[in-house]
Amino acid sequence: MSSNVWVEKYRPTDFDEIVLDPKNKKILKNIIETGYFPNLLFFGPPGTGKTTTIINLINAYQEKLNQKNKELIIQLNASDERGIDIIRSQISQFVNSKTLFIKGMKFVILDEVDYMTKNAQQALRYLLQNYSNSVRFCLICNYISRIDEGLQNEFLRLRFNQLPENDIISFLKNISYLEKLNFNEKSLKLIQRLYKSDIRSMINFMQSNQNIKDEDINIIDDSVWNNLYIKIKNQEDLQLLNLFINKTSSKYNIDKKNIIKDFLNYMIRNYEYVITPKYLNFIENIMHFEDCNNNYFVIYSLVRLSEFINES
Repeated sequence: MSSNVWVEKYRPTDFDEIVLDPKNKKILKNIIETGYFPNLLFFGPPGTGKTTTIINLINAYQEKLNQKNKELIIQLNASDERGIDIIRSQISQFVNSKTLFIKGMKFVILDEVDYMTKNAQQALRYLLQNYSNSVRFCLICNYISRIDEGLQNEFLRLRFNQLPENDIISFLKNISYLEKLNFNEKSLKLIQRLYKSDIRSMINFMQSNQNIKDEDINIIDDSVWNNLYIKIKNQEDLQLLNLFINKTSSKYNIDKKNIIKDFLNYMIRNYEYVITPKYLNFIENIMHFEDCNNNYFVIYSLVRLSEFINES
């Protein structure tokens, strides 16, 4: 069994290998077949293949036109710690540069664009409008609500969310076969149920639990979330709530941050009274807390959740 990071090892390198929603696949295949490439905005949860799809789509498009060249592509991350001004400068320099002896459309891939300020988004829109003939922009984000509507209107928007279960299982089966694992179809379906459409997390789970048995794959259900809701509603001690999160994390092999995030979604599905602009803004902020300490994240989230749940 390989010691490499499987997420990278099994990242699709061909457009036809990607697990996609049928509607999205049809739209994207049409781009390749017709040779008409619009500006694209992909949005949806992490792990659903947004970045992988855009890279393979551009490669397939370039191959179709016999224009394959990495110098025509720049890939940047809007959450880069160097700041958005550096990112804007790099984009501007790239779109203005002359490509001697190289023919073809230029592509700007900008990930985590929901981190950009409104001013930065407006500047990006200006660049986009001024280089519409020679450059295509491909934006990727988790939360489209954070993207300025004026900027959104410049793009063909595709949501990445519900991926076909059968295609996911087939993809996981292939990994299991190549790595000589003992996951049967039942196990793979349990893993898929655990992570829904987050294929990245499924692959990480398989690599971390190569010898796990079916009976040890615990699937978290709404009874767990209901139990947590009651505890918060009853204003149980913060230390006891934190202990509950820790035990749940160990039992279901789920990162503590993901437990909080899943509980937030459970609240939206089951308790309408809590769905206020304030709560939704809290969720969006929480989803971007990627680098903070796990314990701090959990404690902060529990304190805020107690405020929201007990306000009414």
